[in-house]
Amino acid sequence: MGTVEEGKQPLLITVTDAGDVPELRSIPSANTSRWPFLFKLFLVITTIGVTTAGIALIILITPTQPTVSINSMHIAFNERHLPVWSATFCIKNPNEKLLVTYESPSVWVFHRRNHVGTIRLGSFEQRGGEEKEVVVKGDETGVIDEEAARGMEEDVAMTGSVVSLDMVFQGRVGFYPVASTLWGKQNMTAVCKNVRAMLSTDDDDDENKTKRWGLTFDGRQDCRVRLPVFP
Repeated sequence: MGTVEEGKQPLLITVTDAGDVPELRSIPSANTSRWPFLFKLFLVITTIGVTTAGIALIILITPTQPTVSINSMHIAFNERHLPVWSATFCIKNPNEKLLVTYESPSVWVFHRRNHVGTIRLGSFEQRGGEEKEVVVKGDETGVIDEEAARGMEEDVAMTGSVVSLDMVFQGRVGFYPVASTLWGKQNMTAVCKNVRAMLSTDDDDDENKTKRWGLTFDGRQDCRVRLPVFP
């Protein structure tokens, strides 16, 4: 029996009877068999590390959605003009290190699921952690439809003093830096359900000789914020 090296792989030659052909068998090497295992282990550890780092990065740059609440709302009626409405919203950017931009925001009012009116606002932005009061002031674009006004008058007649309204604040938001590069700009919708406005009247308008009444909400009601990409 003898050992022959073929390249770097040692071979074991077994000699039997004279008429038989020698049988060549590889001699196992502990050093060479260990490398495939170590390489596979390295790949597994690397894959786990890269995946974990990727998930952590996504979590880090995924912004928290803004919070929106309605703080006040007033609808003014009188005998000569269509009613005009206004409202105040409080919007907070909870992301301490991200700037939030709001493009083409608008506020929509619904009564009995019917569209009452819309006011469009100018674009604005918020620094990290900033809380901003957004005043929606009615003008000629904030006049309520006459048919919708009659529906609210019917509610006042039925309930005695309360009208329930749904209000929606919406706009296209972006988070900077970095976050909007990954997620893109999102169409944010904040829905304020069942805003209960109370009846108020003013009979002391001696100059115009008109009776004025209105619907007023004073308080704080949180709105449900929705962003398509974020949970």
